[in-house]
Parts: sequence; structure tokens; C-alpha cells
Amino acid sequence: MSVIALDQLKADTRWRTLFDGPGVAESELPPEILPAAIDYCRNVQTGEPKPLARLVRANGPFATDRGLRELPAWMIYPANRRWPFIALDPDFQRRMTWCPPGLTASGHPESVLADDHRTLTHRFTGTPRQYADYPYAEVFETETAVLVKPVEVPLDGPDGIRLAYAEEREVVVRLAAPLGNRVLICLAHGPGSATFGSPVTVITSA
Repeated sequence: MSVIALDQLKADTRWRTLFDGPGVAESELPPEILPAAIDYCRNVQTGEPKPLARLVRANGPFATDRGLRELPAWMIYPANRRWPFIALDPDFQRRMTWCPPGLTASGHPESVLADDHRTLTHRFTGTPRQYADYPYAEVFETETAVLVKPVEVPLDGPDGIRLAYAEEREVVVRLAAPLGNRVLICLAHGPGSATFGSPVTVITSA
């Protein structure tokens, strides 16, 4: 899981009211978070250390494989920063979350699940539209996970010259069974890569 994208924070400003309440003592900040919090409060231009901004402990916005969730967090909103520092509470993370060893965040775009719980608009980073099309995808389903593998059809021929960039693409698939509690996982760069099999955030179409 990760903090939701900054553009979503900008669109939904309810999180700002979290900083209107009373703060907590700096001594209560978990040591696992302290170095990152100190670094976030530094002067952006010079890197000069600054005192910690008012510390808030509340439920913060996080992205999970089942969309936005409000989870226990420690937050700081320095005056010199456009966005707040939001860190998942380490104790909650130890007790209530799990990640396969060695897995890193994929940065995969959010996929959208329709009201029927089977029609999935799978978003991914792929070849730009001028070079390839993704008319369909292979879907692999188990009792615990779903993997969507978009099928790329080149448009520029085997000898075509491509620019080295990618863009967000999407393909719509129909699951054999409702997604339910199963996790949508990312293909990334194939088995052995640090992001292969990492969860993809799924949001509802509503």
C-alpha cells in the first residue's frame, strides 16, 4: 500500500481538516519515522534543518488493492511544503499488513472495477498508441489472485523506429468470477523482478 497520489489529495481536500486538531508531542513519534520526518521539514532550497512542524496522529488516506482506505498514520504539514508528510503507523503496519519479502512498489496505475464486479478496466504503462495497440489481454485467475497480461500488437512493423518513452494505456477484460477478495497483481517486468506480482489498486467505477 502507499499514500494516495498527490493529484487525488489535491482534488479531495478533506484531509486538510486533520491538521486543525491538537498536535502530539514530538517524543511520541516512532523512531522508524523520525529520520524521514526530520528530512521532510528541511528547507527545500538550502537543505538546512528546521524544527519539526506540528505533529498529528490520525487516520490518513492510503491506497490499497481495494481502493482508498483511512488507516492510522503520523502526519506533518510544514509551512514550506505543498503537501503533507503522511506515514503509516509502524505498529499498525507490523500487526495488520504483509508484503512478500523483496517486493517493491510498482507505481502501477489504478484499475477500475465496474458495478458487476467482473468487468475490469485494467490500466498499465505500455507502448504509445502510435506504435502499438492492445486489443485484448490474457487473464489468469486463481482463488486468491488475478493477473492481467495485455497483448501488444505492433503498428510500426518489425523494423520500425520507436522513441524511448511509454504512456498509460488500458484494456477492458471480463473476469470469469467476481473479483471479490482476490488481489489484482502486476505483471511488471516478469518473474525475478522486484515488482512482479505486486498488488494493483482497484477502485470502483462509481
